[in-house]
Amino acid sequence: MKIKKLLTFLFALLLVTSMTSCDKDEDKEPSNTDLLTANTWTGNSLWAFGNDISDLFLEELGYDIKKNTVKFDKAGKYVDSYERSSLNGTWEFADNDKSIIFDKGTEDEYTAKVLILTNTELRLEQTLEFEDDEPVALEVRYTR
Repeated sequence: MKIKKLLTFLFALLLVTSMTSCDKDEDKEPSNTDLLTANTWTGNSLWAFGNDISDLFLEELGYDIKKNTVKFDKAGKYVDSYERSSLNGTWEFADNDKSIIFDKGTEDEYTAKVLILTNTELRLEQTLEFEDDEPVALEVRYTR
């Protein structure tokens, strides 16, 4: 009889433990939309041909990537700010969240490839085409 009571107690303990330790909401990974829209992204660096070209942009164009911020919202709007000016537009994921289409359906539309998207890092790559040159892949790295 003692074994039956002990087994009943162990079964009840196992049932209570398993019910309290598994919560589906805690195990759920944030979606890419959640990651992208959670907070403001701050420019960190610009890369081309495997090299950090942030200083070149600063010296030649006076553009400091670290003064650039981008805020995405879940309604599909973004605000891209640099010092005291900002651009507003729309965004949407494409290609199974591997790309972002900016300003779809406008003359300013462009697509950026999502290289990395985590809670603290965003890397976007856009191909720039110049008149007589080969296309150049420019990678913009953001952090928060």
